[in-house]
Amino acid sequence: MPWILTFVFALVCLLPSYAMAQQEEEEIPLETMSGKQIYLAFCARCHGEDGKGQLPEDMIENMEAPPPDLTDGYFSSREKRKDWQAVVAHGGGARGLSLSMPAWGEALSEQQIAETVEYMKTFVDQSKYPQGETNFFRGHYTAKAFTEQEALVIPSHQFKRENGITTSETKTVLYYANRFGTRFQYEAKLPLINSSGGIGNKFGIGDLELALKYAFFDNAKTLSIITVGVEAALPTGSETNGFGAGTVVAIPYVAAGQGIGNTLQLSTSAKLETPSDNKKGDPELRVGFLSMLTIPESKQGFFPGVELFWKKNLAKSEYMLSVIPQVYWGITARGHLALSLGAEVPVAGTKAFDGKIVAFFLWDFVDGGLWW
Repeated sequence: MPWILTFVFALVCLLPSYAMAQQEEEEIPLETMSGKQIYLAFCARCHGEDGKGQLPEDMIENMEAPPPDLTDGYFSSREKRKDWQAVVAHGGGARGLSLSMPAWGEALSEQQIAETVEYMKTFVDQSKYPQGETNFFRGHYTAKAFTEQEALVIPSHQFKRENGITTSETKTVLYYANRFGTRFQYEAKLPLINSSGGIGNKFGIGDLELALKYAFFDNAKTLSIITVGVEAALPTGSETNGFGAGTVVAIPYVAAGQGIGNTLQLSTSAKLETPSDNKKGDPELRVGFLSMLTIPESKQGFFPGVELFWKKNLAKSEYMLSVIPQVYWGITARGHLALSLGAEVPVAGTKAFDGKIVAFFLWDFVDGGLWW
């Protein structure tokens, strides 16, 4: 009977397809899901399958904040994976983010959370951007290697007593930095200076500094980063009052950072100051080295450190070595507001001052406002 043979043949052909369809309809146990499967099954509801988080208005209205765009290269790369994992495990509140982000720590294993974060990172080519694992804390003299988007107020006060006369200088530097491209940063620094003692009080602006830097190497696994840059100090300050060099000063530099596990950050930089008019000043080498303890896992808390600063006049035998014990205070859970306070003490060479108080207030403006 040909029709029976045809039926049997069709049944044999259809059975595998039917079995596969039945298997696909069966739910995959959560504990066996991969990071991609977890994201598509749960995270995509808010963040979107494409990671852009573009939700209907009625859904966004019920959220404390709209989901971030995971395809934004700056957003995706500037924070450590451990911070992302903490948010997935403990919810948005763990890092001061939206409470609309739920906690998954009880439902997912640490491995699954790590795999989910890695999948979320695939929406951006991470090799194009310096990774958040190398975003180390800032010091007072050592140039930061990571490219940033931040504003700072940097006050300092130094004093010197000589021949029975005490002179002092208070300086407040207004600093702004922003990123462009994938690995570039531009910045501007304007000092406001007030000196007292001797012939009286003087106040004015110092030399405006403009800078450009490029993070050409970083490795998230070895916690290493290297940056090159150049600064240009323009003669906007009064040379007569001692607030400016009176000439353009070019300052090429190199900066690097190295993390040691989760507890120590090492940063260093070397700058070469070269006045365009050698009659206005001598070339000078400035080297900084910063060591910071990072015992708290989050960016909120107190982080002690010590910095060494050495400067050498390359035309003379003059030099100065100073040590700066300091403490960095991450004020908010996101770490976007921070305060640092230190004391600079000259320990060798020609002492330009007897003591100096250094500080800065930092606002990482892309991560939050001044009041939250």
